[in-house]
Amino acid sequence: MLDINALEQLKSLKQDLHDSTPRFTGRVRSTGGRFGFVNTDCGKQYFLAPEEMDKVLPGDTITFRVEPAPNDKEQAIIESLLNSTQGDFVARYIVRGKGHFLEPDHPTLNRWIFVPPAKRQGAVENDFVRAHISQHPYPSGKAQATIDEIIGRIDEPLIEHRVIQQKFALLDDIPAPVQQQIRDMPQQAQDEDWSQRSDLTHLPFVTIDSASTRDIDDALYVEAHSQGWYLWVAIADPAAFIPANSPLDDLAKQRATSVYFPQHVIPMLPSELSEQRCSLVGNEERLAMVVELKVSEQGHIEHTQIHSARIRSHAKLHYNQVAQLIDGSDSDVPAELQGHVLHLHHCARALAQYRQTHCLVMEDRPDFKLMFDDQGKVRDIVRVERNDAHRLVEECMLACNRSVAQWLAARNTGLFIGHAGIRSERIGEASSLLREVLQLERKPKLQTLAEFVELLQQAALAEQPLPIRMIVSRQLERSQLTTVAQPHFGLGFEVYTTFTSPLRKYNDLLVHRMVKALLNNDPVDSPHDSLLQHIQMQQTNARNAAMQTEQWLKLQWLQQQPATQVYAATIVHMNSSSMTVRLDDNGIEGSIDRRKVTGTWVFDSKTITHSSDDVRYVLGQRVMVSVKHIEPQQRTVQFALQ
Repeated sequence: MLDINALEQLKSLKQDLHDSTPRFTGRVRSTGGRFGFVNTDCGKQYFLAPEEMDKVLPGDTITFRVEPAPNDKEQAIIESLLNSTQGDFVARYIVRGKGHFLEPDHPTLNRWIFVPPAKRQGAVENDFVRAHISQHPYPSGKAQATIDEIIGRIDEPLIEHRVIQQKFALLDDIPAPVQQQIRDMPQQAQDEDWSQRSDLTHLPFVTIDSASTRDIDDALYVEAHSQGWYLWVAIADPAAFIPANSPLDDLAKQRATSVYFPQHVIPMLPSELSEQRCSLVGNEERLAMVVELKVSEQGHIEHTQIHSARIRSHAKLHYNQVAQLIDGSDSDVPAELQGHVLHLHHCARALAQYRQTHCLVMEDRPDFKLMFDDQGKVRDIVRVERNDAHRLVEECMLACNRSVAQWLAARNTGLFIGHAGIRSERIGEASSLLREVLQLERKPKLQTLAEFVELLQQAALAEQPLPIRMIVSRQLERSQLTTVAQPHFGLGFEVYTTFTSPLRKYNDLLVHRMVKALLNNDPVDSPHDSLLQHIQMQQTNARNAAMQTEQWLKLQWLQQQPATQVYAATIVHMNSSSMTVRLDDNGIEGSIDRRKVTGTWVFDSKTITHSSDDVRYVLGQRVMVSVKHIEPQQRTVQFALQ
């Protein structure tokens, strides 16, 4: 038996060992497997073994010690839970024997969670539900959830839309104060704005859009002259109806964007505005902000003037109508408007040529139209190629947006979309690649817009097998909203904003207010960074929600196709472990696992290629694939090369 002195020495030794063991605070990060990592504020990362990961949730803040792990590595051992931020989530209800679980539809919460009997709300197998964590897994490793709402069953019409709406909290209720403001709106706008505006109703504006579009936010007119054109771009003016900080403005600010699901739209502004009062419908007088551009024969924009105006669209034209007229085919565009539309085409073609020479032009990509049955399921997917009418509208919108950005920048204020070019960690490889392809004496720095544009244009003309523009595009930063005028490397513009979609995007509505303030010599109210971050987050959520819903529906359709079907596809992305391909006929994207392929394969991150001794896969390459494994509800599909 140890005497008291020995016990004290042992206790002191244990305390010394405890004190000498490194301890940290960090945030838990999950992976696709059962293990995870914990990241510290100083940028270090430590491994969490599966038995440790079972005790925490992604995003938890923990304290941990670091201990040796096999293979001379280190691992984190959790000592305490400081904070858990896991909120509610949507999930599929699963019954396995006597166990009832939730399978979360969540980017990081990738485990089944037990639901005790009293917390099930009558849910049955394969119901989709909204739930929250009611018992944290620390320290027992056993998490529990409570169901808050049953969203619906897997076979119900439009269930995909409802699940994804709940996942991203994209709700479409209109609060009572907003409804009242809309009821009071027509007389207010009539009294305040109409009589003070430039009358441009005599100009034969037309709108060019899809036949089903109701929230029409732009109209076009061009006047040809001996040295080019005067292009007039009229944009719907919801700012005339929506006072800042009013209930309607608060709703638009919260939503930040319209969400275009495959069979459902959640408009940023209620339909009474976006589809009626503000929409530039045919043969109705409307308020508009009109950007007048003087365009040279070479497509250079020589002058910009902005009008607060009244206009009247003389016709709602559809893309196919206009494309047929441009192609010289029979067209039902009214005879008195055909000359104006052809002038628009010639002006847009000059603008496009200027961009091709001085900026960066993205390659055309087709759209894909989903055809639905009575149950809201996809019965067919139709590939829709972009035509000259689509390009006409795109060029006019780009010209309007960059001209407004330059107009604002010249007045030292504004809201812009900045794009910083290649990500800092990829500049070295991109510079090295361009040096090799273009046989330059030294590696380019790629820090200035002029150099970036010039080199990519040279690379596009160089005779070499690699798709340089596509490779570089996979290494670019994301664009950011900013109140500082700065280049947009992705488009090759010195400065850029968006002004043309105020019915659909809140940042465009803010730009309208800034322009109006400058025209009226009023103070300009610049948005705070927190608002810009909110707008970007909401727009990202809206984009992801629409994409995930569409992918879910597309994969349900793909699952019904013959199992032996072989599809033509294009490689659109690669990393060291996988390739992403897009099916050419329907736009469905999925992955090809490269981790267990036979033979000696090398992934080159500089050229983004997979290669062996006799085969190389590059971006943009056409391949033939078949379906290997498909999970529509997880929106994932794995393909196999044929």
